[in-house]
Amino acid sequence: MQSHTLLLIAAFAVLAVSQTAAKFQLKTHDDAEKAFEDCREEFYVPDDIYEKYLNYEFPTHRRTNCFVKCFVEKLGLFTESKGFNEKTMINQFTSKSHKDLESVRHGLEKCIDHNEAESDVCTWANRVFSCWLPINRHVVRKVFA
Repeated sequence: MQSHTLLLIAAFAVLAVSQTAAKFQLKTHDDAEKAFEDCREEFYVPDDIYEKYLNYEFPTHRRTNCFVKCFVEKLGLFTESKGFNEKTMINQFTSKSHKDLESVRHGLEKCIDHNEAESDVCTWANRVFSCWLPINRHVVRKVFA
């Protein structure tokens, strides 16, 4: 009887993990492009600034913080209530090649915070992403190329 209970617990654990993983779908170049376009429309980003965004460069500008928040939310990497999802970030940026795992993890360890500074959500999203991105810009470009 005890082995049946352990088997059931293990089965439920596998089911829970697979359902959590199933909620997130890896994003493609087309998904990133659509997120860029949708966020550009939402925040009225000027052409010269938008061109930099397309190269995954997010200069200081009055639209940048909320644009970045919009972009990472649309990609399923960030939510207002929980911030960045580390497992999702690792999955998104290492699913095709595990050779970038160390870089992605290093960036997350260095940059992820839980908004202890109590910043507005746009500032929080951009602060973390702008810290992580320089370490992993090559990975982001490769994944969304």
